[in-house]
Amino acid sequence: MSDHPAIVTVVERIHADAIGGAADIAKEVVDALLQLNSDIAADDADVYIAQIMDAVTDILTVTPSFAPPINAVHRLLGRLEAANRAGASVTELKVEAQLAGDDFLNWAEAALDRVAQYGAEKINDGDVVFMYSMSSTVWRIFKRAKANGRSFEVIVTESRPGNEGLWTVNEMHEHGIPVAVSIDANIGELVPRCDAVFVGADAISSDGFSFVKVGTYPTALVAAAHGVPFYVAADSLKFDSSTLLGLPFRGESIPRADVLSEDFPEDVQVVGDLFEAVSPQLVTALITEMGLLSPTAVVSVMWEMKLSERLNALIPAWARGELRSHD
Repeated sequence: MSDHPAIVTVVERIHADAIGGAADIAKEVVDALLQLNSDIAADDADVYIAQIMDAVTDILTVTPSFAPPINAVHRLLGRLEAANRAGASVTELKVEAQLAGDDFLNWAEAALDRVAQYGAEKINDGDVVFMYSMSSTVWRIFKRAKANGRSFEVIVTESRPGNEGLWTVNEMHEHGIPVAVSIDANIGELVPRCDAVFVGADAISSDGFSFVKVGTYPTALVAAAHGVPFYVAADSLKFDSSTLLGLPFRGESIPRADVLSEDFPEDVQVVGDLFEAVSPQLVTALITEMGLLSPTAVVSVMWEMKLSERLNALIPAWARGELRSHD
């Protein structure tokens, strides 16, 4: 178990769900690993890598099926493993890790900017668009469309539990984007009024399923029933390479406190998960940094990803919820 302050902090923040979205988690994870990297005092390469892996294990134990932090670690570890095989010294490994982290952060920002560019083109003057839950990627699309001079309105529902759908309401209002709010139960009424639906995703599987906040699946069903385009905004960092191994998304149950107060009998159970999967048949297109893709094209992109051997060895236990930190 890593006792480095940056690793302890990011683990606590992920566990407490204190970080906005999956892409933001990836950035904080990389930043924490870079802080650890600069502070490691080991002279032996194996000791250095062991300390990095302890930190990675700690982070994995609290990370749900959010592909961005997993893929970010793949990028960093993959570079380290290649340098280690080439006989790099600890000093050289630390330089390589810093370069890998910097490259990732620059790439991630550029990728999100391209997603916003392509997504904004799907919003026309006079459109009413529906957004479910909170997505920093979708919010970028809306800001880009507004900057491009498009006049449109947004309808958003609460996205209980957590009410993430309300998080960007103040920002949209401040940016001059008209926004209306309703309850999740009104999705069946509201989506047919809209010209398009935009949602984010925490992960996309190799067979094209989108792992999303609970409530997104019924939103997609309503959109399909009424012929409303349904777009999932997700850069390739959210393509979950662990699904190539046949591993399922790793979900979380709804906390009892999010539904029932302490006044209710203790033996009354709260059932259901916080996340669910939307089938590729319900998705009009994925909006990615490569452009608009069919969900079934995801696997071709995954085949080109460079994956870390060490991280891949941990993924099966992580997916089963069996990964534990070492004291």
